[in-house]
Amino acid sequence: MERLLHYVWKNRLIPHSGLKTTTGESVEVLSPGLHNKDAGPDFFCADIIIGGEDWMGNVEIHTRSSDWYRHGHDKDKAYNNVVLHVVEQADVEVITESGRKLPQIVVSVPDFVVSNYEQLQAYDDYPPCHSYIAKLPPLVSRQWLKRLGEERMERKAAEIDQRLKYCEHNWDHAFFITLARAFGFGLNGDAFEQWARFIPFAGMAKHRDNSLQIAALFFGQAGFLDETANLEERLAAALPDFDLKALRAEYKFLANKFSLVSMGGHEWRFLRTRPHNFPTMRMSQIVRLCCEGKANLSCALEATTLDEMRHLFDCIEMPQASVDLIILNGVIPMLYAYGNYRSNRKLQDKALRWLAQLPPEDNKHTRPFAQMGLMDNAADSQAVIQLVTRYCQRHDCLRCQFGYQYIKKRKN
Repeated sequence: MERLLHYVWKNRLIPHSGLKTTTGESVEVLSPGLHNKDAGPDFFCADIIIGGEDWMGNVEIHTRSSDWYRHGHDKDKAYNNVVLHVVEQADVEVITESGRKLPQIVVSVPDFVVSNYEQLQAYDDYPPCHSYIAKLPPLVSRQWLKRLGEERMERKAAEIDQRLKYCEHNWDHAFFITLARAFGFGLNGDAFEQWARFIPFAGMAKHRDNSLQIAALFFGQAGFLDETANLEERLAAALPDFDLKALRAEYKFLANKFSLVSMGGHEWRFLRTRPHNFPTMRMSQIVRLCCEGKANLSCALEATTLDEMRHLFDCIEMPQASVDLIILNGVIPMLYAYGNYRSNRKLQDKALRWLAQLPPEDNKHTRPFAQMGLMDNAADSQAVIQLVTRYCQRHDCLRCQFGYQYIKKRKN
């Protein structure tokens, strides 16, 4: 496999002596070069002694020599600076676009590397490297978790950037959508984000002082007020201070005023959900936050401590663990993204500081790592979620530092 050959070359898991080209010239690899992840040769700036002559240049790697021609490198000037062709099978000679015959060496992937890689690729649940992580130096584990946490924050910031484009760069509107998604707590996250996009944001601001109108607007746009939805009991539990008939009448007025079209009810998930987590209950909490004027980005920007941020949710009588999850998934990514937009490092530092102050998440992804003592705070649990969802579940072991350490290990 070519990817394994890349791995072996990059990590110098080849013989340190005795290498020869296909024409018999001695080869000594002083530096394998820098791995190129974009178009062009696979490794830049390698330092290799070939036949006693020191060459500085690029390296290209293929399973077979003939792949050079199959990929069209013989017609591409970008490959004229290649000084060595590394292959598993040398089936033809290779010529650069400039007409130069390229030195080649045949390299085999060590059996232990193949075996370790196949073990990782064959897993159904957590990969074998999971138990190996505890044996790694703490510095290695911590550095990789730190990078994974940064990747996850960058991904969330990119998602916010997409919402900003939808909101025509209205940060308060994007914050409302991001916060709404966080209220979905995973199960209903997509539905809450779709719902938030259905809300006429400017119109909502004009009616924020009228709780009946806000409740009618929110629940109506979710499709909850549709009489065919048969949600009377759940609506009564979520909105005990409102008359259902009055809510429907008010929504009819608002729908006509803003030319609204509501969501269908099939997007919402009530099954396998406890009553206090029903989307109707979560939506009633968003109604309260909006009417209290606490669902604005300015509130998050003005809060100087994590406890101050938590107190903004006091009006909805939600357990602190749930509040922390909303801050984790809704507020902190928004602060980080806004700080990046404003080139405000202090704001980004505040977001990261709050992340490190929150307790770690407890879910199926994080529990095995918690048993190894790697779950000190929410920054760690976010890193692990990034690891599992973006590497483990995709079997992308060669880009993972834990996979890298596992693949190169030799049996005792």
